[in-house]
Amino acid sequence: MTETDGFYRSREVLDPAEQYKMDHKRRGTALIFNHERFFWHLALPERRGTNADRDNLTRRFSELGFEVKCFNDLRAEELLLKIHEVSTSSHVDADCFLCVFLSHGEGNHIYAYDAKIEIQTLTGLFKGDKCQSLVGKPKIFIIQACRGSQHDVPVVPLDVVDHQTDKLDDNVTQVDAASVYTLPAGADFLMCYSVAEAAFLSQT
Repeated sequence: MTETDGFYRSREVLDPAEQYKMDHKRRGTALIFNHERFFWHLALPERRGTNADRDNLTRRFSELGFEVKCFNDLRAEELLLKIHEVSTSSHVDADCFLCVFLSHGEGNHIYAYDAKIEIQTLTGLFKGDKCQSLVGKPKIFIIQACRGSQHDVPVVPLDVVDHQTDKLDDNVTQVDAASVYTLPAGADFLMCYSVAEAAFLSQT
């Protein structure tokens, strides 16, 4: 199934059993970790313009009903503490959880003010075996950062695409949601990266 197929399929009416329950008391918590300046020893440039991104995201997420909490230029230890505090709090009455990192990055790591942190260390705190009140709920991580030194290759979409929706590729597995009774601990994560792996994010 192509990306375009997936787009058109997403516009169809979905089986309620395949949709997330999004009518809890709260939309949920949205964390924004914004990093503009870094410890001199890391030799990382300032991220000019990041505060505008932070403010725009704060405004938009607030409009969507999230309780937004912003943190600026936290040290690695401070960032991990904030993440741990939220992961151990109750999300029973929330629809989902959202976390945004605006920073420099390298491979599978994100930079705090004074050190880099493995992304899996952060997301791991919200897996089902660690954060049970978010089991079966969307956990969305948006990471705006470089992931390497290679520039991402631009592509041009085709004018005409095949968006046939009545067939799926043979390698796509269809699951009957009503028959699934257990979930893997790492289920329901949506990881959004601004660039592909090993790619460099240039300011535009």
